[in-house]
Order: sequence, then C-alpha cells, then structure tokens
Amino acid sequence: IESDAPGCRKLTREISVVDGLAGVEIRDTVDKEAVRDKEGVHFGFAFNVPDGVMRMDLAWAVIQPERDQLPGACKNWFTVQRWVDISNTDFGMTWIPLDAPLVEVGGMTADRIGSLSNPADWLSRLAPSQTLYSWVMNNHWHTNYRAEQEGPVTFRYFLQPHAAFDYAAAYRAGVERSQPLLASAVMADEPVPAPLVSLAPADGVVVTSLKPSGDGQGVILRVFNPTDRSQRADLRWRAGTTPRMHYCDSLETPAAELVGPIELPAWGIATIRCDGLAE
Repeated sequence: IESDAPGCRKLTREISVVDGLAGVEIRDTVDKEAVRDKEGVHFGFAFNVPDGVMRMDLAWAVIQPERDQLPGACKNWFTVQRWVDISNTDFGMTWIPLDAPLVEVGGMTADRIGSLSNPADWLSRLAPSQTLYSWVMNNHWHTNYRAEQEGPVTFRYFLQPHAAFDYAAAYRAGVERSQPLLASAVMADEPVPAPLVSLAPADGVVVTSLKPSGDGQGVILRVFNPTDRSQRADLRWRAGTTPRMHYCDSLETPAAELVGPIELPAWGIATIRCDGLAE
C-alpha cells in the first residue's frame, strides 16, 4: 500500500500473512523529507479488544501502565523491551515492535513542545485504553546530531492474536520475532543434532542465554521465569553430558550446588555455572 504522508516523499506499508504462522507482519517504510520544523512520526494501532488490559514487557518484568507506576513516573511515553499485550478474559493481541521501542498509550501524547518548562504538558493519569502508538521519530530534542531525518527507513511490527493471556507465551512470541532461528545446512542422511540442554516442563521457565564461561572451563546458563507465579523445571542435558552445576554470581563464581529441579519465584532469574561438559 503506497500513500502520501506529511513530511515524506512516500509511505509504503507491506502486510504479510504466512501460511502456518500465527500472526501478521507489518513493514512500514517512510521515505522522509528533510524537515527542520518540529515534527514527530507515529504509527497508530487500535485493537478491538473490549475491556482489554494493556501489559508491557520491560527488562525482567511486565507492567500495566498507570497501575504499576510510581507517583511522578512518566506516562507520556514508555520504552518496551519486546512486546505489548492487550487482552480481556477471552482473547487478546500481542503487539511486537522490532525496530521502535517507544510507545504511547491512548493517543500521541509525546509531542509536547515546551514541556520542559510546562508541567501541565506531562500526563498525571492514564485512562485504560486498547489503542497504542509507536513513536518512531522526532526532532524535538536539542542534541548533538542533525536536526532532520531524511531518506527511507523501515519499521517492522508483528501482531499475534491469541486466546486468554499467557505471560510465558507472550515472552516466547517476543523472543521468537526478535531473535529468529538461524538455519544451518546438513546432509540428508545426517541425524538431527540434539540440543545441548532443554527444560522440562518447557512452559514456565525459559533459557535466556547460554555462553562459554570467562575462564573457558564451562558454560554459563541463565534461566528466567517470565510469569506471575512460581515455577520449577528440570535441566535435561544431551545424552552423555553430565555437568556439575552451581548457582553463580555475575563474576561466574560458583556458590550453592544445583541438585534437582530449578525453582524460581515469579519473575525470578538464576545464573548457573556448568562445569565438566564433554567436548
């Protein structure tokens, strides 16, 4: 879909529906003109989810705007990690912005010229809303880069409808889109390699990273409970692999030994050092 847009040479919107993929991808390409007058670029998304509750993915947490904010916190815009979800008790939509993390709730509330000296421009309350805006550009702020933004820029979004809201499913949807799988060629008669480690059950605890330890003697595994209730899971290693596992700190220093399943509270994180892995 090609159309005109203020301050642009052209706006192109590409909407993709892929057989077997439970969602819709949107690619908005803005071919910007060089504009030095104050301006902002926003894309609006209004979802037909009656009485829908909005939740936002932050770093190691999920919040509801207004309800979970401290007094005096900014309500004019939010910075999300991977997704925003709007759901009622029956169904909802997970909205995943892949290139633009700034979000406005209910309206274009971030374009406030002169707000630095005018407290009335800052929202003191947010009403519930099923509409959000992706704030992708502005030249309001006095900074050390050019005052105009020119040329084609693409912003990608993924919309995934679902039944009742599920924290872990929303987390996985965000990761799947922002960290897509990498394909690797193999011979037709080669066996499919087993993963080094997996979790069982796999619906409440997720692996967020797996990397070599700094000293090269083991691997560091980080797991996260992306739900609002406690979870437990077993680490299952590839056959023939039986590492010694210890909880560790950010310096990768081993502490208490991990025996049995991992138990994590709501939003809990654990870092595990695994030594003695087979080559």
